[in-house]
Parts: sequence; structure tokens; C-alpha cells
Amino acid sequence: MNKRVKDVVDAIVVAVQRVLDEKVVTESEYRTAVHYLMNVAEHREIALLCDVFFDSTVVATKARRSQASTPAIEGPYYRDDAPLVDDRLKVYDTDDHKPLLIQGTVNAVDGSVVENVTIDVWHSTPDGKYSGFHDDIPTDFYRGKLRVGADGGFRVRTTMPAPYQIPNQGPTGALLETMGGHSWRPAHVHFKVKAPGYETLTTQYYFEGGDWVTDDCCNGVESSLITPDVVEDGARVMNISFVMESAHAEAGANA
Repeated sequence: MNKRVKDVVDAIVVAVQRVLDEKVVTESEYRTAVHYLMNVAEHREIALLCDVFFDSTVVATKARRSQASTPAIEGPYYRDDAPLVDDRLKVYDTDDHKPLLIQGTVNAVDGSVVENVTIDVWHSTPDGKYSGFHDDIPTDFYRGKLRVGADGGFRVRTTMPAPYQIPNQGPTGALLETMGGHSWRPAHVHFKVKAPGYETLTTQYYFEGGDWVTDDCCNGVESSLITPDVVEDGARVMNISFVMESAHAEAGANA
């Protein structure tokens, strides 16, 4: 028997049973919910539904046990095969969005420089699509891997991402609408920071004043992840100071 699985599943069952009782859910409502979940499976939206309602809670739980930078949901559009880039992500020639400069540092919790760091960076196209997943966009567009310098610094240029709607034509979108919600995510940039001996940091950063930044359908925005509205030489500037925690520290927190 796997005690961890039993403990978690037992707790989930008890929590659902309590809600059914407290909300006096009828047999008809219960059957409607069962059919809804079957519909979610038929539309292959189980991952989408779980990400919208639960992923941010898992991430927040991890954040409370860590001294590293604030993590965030990874989302479904990460690719491990992004190309190494020097100082610029490849974008459409027709991309007329405002230039974006992303720069910052990577340090350990004690302030020391972390060695051999790579940062995966990826974000949406101007029309809210992701390379390698939508419209046959080449996989080397709007994403790349950075090698952080010996001084802990990094810098890369791209263009501003756009807010976009998560898939909303299926049962997940229908549920959000029924609840009076929406399917919009604010513009953001994803990061996955890796270094030997350190816990991988997966996060995303947002833009102060951006549409939906205070009303993300995935509840993924924390105040510490919103970057100030800074413009230099016509480019929006995203300044980030990543802090990484040693893998040993993470293992101790989970013990």
C-alpha cells in the first residue's frame, strides 16, 4: 500500500463528501456533475480543468515552504528543445509589438552567484499563440535557452507578449462561463531556471497595468510576479532577480 496516496485520496473524498452534504447537492445535480466530468474526459480537457482550478494552489503550497523566488504555474506550452540564444529571441518579421528587454540576475538564497545556470524563456506570439503548438509556428520562435554569465547576469531582447484566452469552446470554458467567470490570461513571460545542485525554479512574470493582470482565469498572478511599468529607449523593461534554493534545502523542507 502507498500510504501517501491513501492519505491524499482519503482527504479528497472526505472534502468532497462534506461539500455534497453542506450544499445539499441533489441526486440530479450529482448526476449532472458526473456527466460533466465524462464530457471533460471526452474532450481531453482533464489537464486543462485541473490547471485552471488547482495548479496555482499546488504552486502556492510549494512557495510557502521555499526561500527561492516565487514560483508560478508552468502551463502546457513548455518545450525542452528550445534553441540556445545569445541576446535575442526570434520573432515574426511582422511583429510590431513594443520591444521587450528582459534582464536580471540569478543568485542563491545566501546572495552568492549560482554557477552554470540556464534559463528557458518562452512567451506567446502577438496573437496569443505558442510556437511548437499552434498554427505550425516554428519551434525556435518566441522561446530560447539563455546561459547566465559568470557574474550571474542575463539579458535578452524580444517583443511584448499578448493576453490570450485559454481553450474555451469545450466543457472547461462552459463551466467558467456558468460560474460568471472568463477564460483570459494576462500577458506574461515564462521562465524555467536550472542549475546543478539547485531546485529548478519554474515561474512566470507579468506586467503592471496589463489587461487581466488582476483577474487571471487561472489565479496564477502573485503581486511579487508583477513587474513595474519601466520603459527605456522605447522598450518595456522587465527586471528580475531570481533566487534559487539548493536541492538539499528543498529535500529537507519535504522531509
